[in-house]
Amino acid sequence: MSESAILQAAYAAEAQYLELLADLVTHESPTDDEAACDVLATRLADHMRASGLTVERHARQGVGDVLEGRARGAGGETTLLLCHYDTVWPLGTLGAMPFTRAGDKVSGPGTLDMKAGIANALTALRLVSELGLELAGDVTLLLTSDEETGSRSSRELIESLARAHDRVFVLEPGRDDGALKVGRKGVGGFRLQFRGRSAHAGNNPSDGASALRELAHMLVFIEDLSDDVAGTTVNVTVARAGFATNVIAEEAEAFVDFRVLKASEAERVTNAIHDYTPRDSRVTLTVTGGLNRPPLELTAANRALFERAQAVGNALSLELDGGVVGGGSDGNFTSAMGVPTLDGLGSVGGGPHARHEHIRVRESLQRVALLTGLLARD
Repeated sequence: MSESAILQAAYAAEAQYLELLADLVTHESPTDDEAACDVLATRLADHMRASGLTVERHARQGVGDVLEGRARGAGGETTLLLCHYDTVWPLGTLGAMPFTRAGDKVSGPGTLDMKAGIANALTALRLVSELGLELAGDVTLLLTSDEETGSRSSRELIESLARAHDRVFVLEPGRDDGALKVGRKGVGGFRLQFRGRSAHAGNNPSDGASALRELAHMLVFIEDLSDDVAGTTVNVTVARAGFATNVIAEEAEAFVDFRVLKASEAERVTNAIHDYTPRDSRVTLTVTGGLNRPPLELTAANRALFERAQAVGNALSLELDGGVVGGGSDGNFTSAMGVPTLDGLGSVGGGPHARHEHIRVRESLQRVALLTGLLARD
């Protein structure tokens, strides 16, 4: 079958695609609402079965259940499709941000990030069957429920499945300009706890050991660890200290956000923070935390997968660029394991985590065609 036929089939699937997307978006699923997520998980399981997948539901506590769908292929390369169905938006957001269409744009909470990616995956799998094609190899579609808060309940399963597959496609949205994501920053954080000695701020301040002053010194040290050339950002984002206006602060606490393009930078930042010594020896410092997601780097294997996607895109008359973004995804985990990983294969639009979150329909359907071509047997 010609690539043009695949593209036309994707365009022709618009109504069904948007009907599916509307169902997903109008069932709100904030990460921290287990009950709401489980309601959507039940609907998703039905949609997965309708797309020809066998479904296994992995129970979770505190977050929604995780869904694993499988489809048999021709014995070639096996593929893990990574998606998450949780969103950053609290229940009731639909009241102010309803699912709407205006021209080529469709908006609503979680539309771009990343319920349209799920719709892309299910539509592509359905098109493979409807067009009389065959999957090149077995495909596993994993829908997780806690990506927005670090994937703590799903990471082990993600990594276990990645080891069993030849490649990973992440159905997060492309960059706002449509570029596939060939690089993502690693993301981490630290909690800094200072313990000093209180004293009366007017009568005998020298008897005190100010935890707040030590925090101030360290704040400058920490933010100087940023490196614009290396793409490393290190920022103190939350801080608090003291309990009364006339008392030298006995305790202080701060939280640090850091993001890196290379694992070596994560090691540099981590070592520097752990090796820091307060200037006042009477103040103690406790550091907890570290790297949560390793960076997704453009390894040789990842580059080869991107070039393959470009070749399929060229056959579809689609020009595909690659870009690097600051946010992390579950693809960071699989890439760090050495499994070829390509991100940004979901929808195309703009405004992730913002009130103007939206997808562009025609370009998103082009992504459906691209994924169909990547999954189908030559």
